[in-house]
Amino acid sequence: MTVDLNRLILGKSYNSTKVFRTAQHVVQAILLGIVVPLLILLLIWDLTDNPNPVPAVVVIAGLVMLCFFFSYVFLVPDDLTSSATDRTLAIASKIFAYTSRGLTPEAALGASKIILSETTASAICFTDGKQVLASWGEDSAKCPAGTPVVLRTTLNVINSGEQSVFSRDASTETGGYFPRLRAGIVAPLTVRGHCVGTLELYYPRLSSIDMRQTALASGFADLISTQLASFELERQDELTARVELRALQSQVDPHFLFNTISTIVSLVRTEPDKARSLLIDFSNYYRQTLSDSDTLTTLEHEVEQGTRYINLMQARYGDGRLRVSVDIDFEVRDCMVPPFILQPLLENCIKHAQRETEPLSIHVRAFETDDGLEIIVEDDGIGMSEEVCAHLFEQHRLEEPESITADGSVKRGCGLALFNVLQRIHFFYGEDSGMRVKSQEGVGTQVIVELNGEPHEPAPLTA
Repeated sequence: MTVDLNRLILGKSYNSTKVFRTAQHVVQAILLGIVVPLLILLLIWDLTDNPNPVPAVVVIAGLVMLCFFFSYVFLVPDDLTSSATDRTLAIASKIFAYTSRGLTPEAALGASKIILSETTASAICFTDGKQVLASWGEDSAKCPAGTPVVLRTTLNVINSGEQSVFSRDASTETGGYFPRLRAGIVAPLTVRGHCVGTLELYYPRLSSIDMRQTALASGFADLISTQLASFELERQDELTARVELRALQSQVDPHFLFNTISTIVSLVRTEPDKARSLLIDFSNYYRQTLSDSDTLTTLEHEVEQGTRYINLMQARYGDGRLRVSVDIDFEVRDCMVPPFILQPLLENCIKHAQRETEPLSIHVRAFETDDGLEIIVEDDGIGMSEEVCAHLFEQHRLEEPESITADGSVKRGCGLALFNVLQRIHFFYGEDSGMRVKSQEGVGTQVIVELNGEPHEPAPLTA
């Protein structure tokens, strides 16, 4: 859908810039190359033929003024066009500020105030096809949000998707809002070919509606329709991301489940207190894993979830094989972070960095930065080559088949786990946040999570 902004504000169409420039040059050539020399010759001829110069001076002065007038009309419009374009963009920007998150009653009211001032209409309202979202102007207090749609023209526009002009005096149109205003324009708001609402301008009489007013109504409706279509695409992307995140979250590793239960069972007789503690960790771990992933959580809560996972892994491998230290600045414990970003990084360390016999040390740090929050997970494991590290997030690595590790759990690709965490970060914090990976073979790996700015808390899903 294309919106002609010049037509929207000025109510008329213009030739292309190239043609207009050519016309300007032609006028300049005529004025400078023909008219000015003719004026000079006329003045000389008249002075030589008529000793009284007054008539010649008067005529030539008039012609000079005419030249100035044409120069202004043809040469100055650049400034006029620039001014109109700036004003158009300013109006569009103000409307976008209200409608960027959909046509809510608040957004409709803000847009109504802007649009009404740009027309000669006495009142304006927005509807969603069933009820009024907002109104502004003469007698708008009698047309509050929630008023049912009763105007026959509105219903026809909703069904046809085409703009319509009505007059209560010249048709069977009766009732509706703003009864003292006898005519109006109803323009459809369209998203993907479907009319989702209307923009309605009301005038005292039919003669108040000219081509400029209908062009304005159509242009503003197209402008808002474009913004609504953009919002709908963003909303669909967000819903898709949520579904993907929930699908990833629901992938319970059965091997991890069975191995952890077997570990707890083996401790029931010999170390009942430890088995009880692990069972509590196990229950809380899966309760959190299967809970809602659409809301942010505190960093402290995320660290607790990671600690539960480490406790279960230490019970399987032994404290001597797996050592973990956590250093979280007190100031950042209550910072809001995406859920399930720490445990996958810890799981990556254990599954991909652990040596055959030597112990593995993992250190988790979190601290405040100038841009936001930084979380670092580093290990002293086997590390990665520069080539592998450079291609961790490439698509073909994410499609590698799963395999079974020595401990019987599913070994998914390191890149897949990092990619899932990165999706969560982008979902809640946007593209300005992300991850960096540093690694050296035989030395270890460091994963740096950078959360910059303020997080975006998505609106709850509706049925």
